[in-house]
Amino acid sequence: MSKDGEKTNIFLKGLLIGGIVGSALAMLYTPMSGKKLRRKISDRADDLVDDIDDYVEKGKEKADEIKKKADSIIDEAKKIVTN
Repeated sequence: MSKDGEKTNIFLKGLLIGGIVGSALAMLYTPMSGKKLRRKISDRADDLVDDIDDYVEKGKEKADEIKKKADSIIDEAKKIVTN
């Protein structure tokens, strides 16, 4: 795995853990009713999932760009070798 992939993986794990810890703290310290609290946690969880989906999509786009560049470099190298 590349360094960028490792950094993204670590970031996503931290984001997930932070979301879980934040939700747990919200439940412990909120003066809201149970219904409002559950709705708020649900909304935040949905936001977190959306953010993760965005990061995954950006990662896929970057991987596609890198693959195209690598393919181009390989093609150029083959041309040089065959000439």
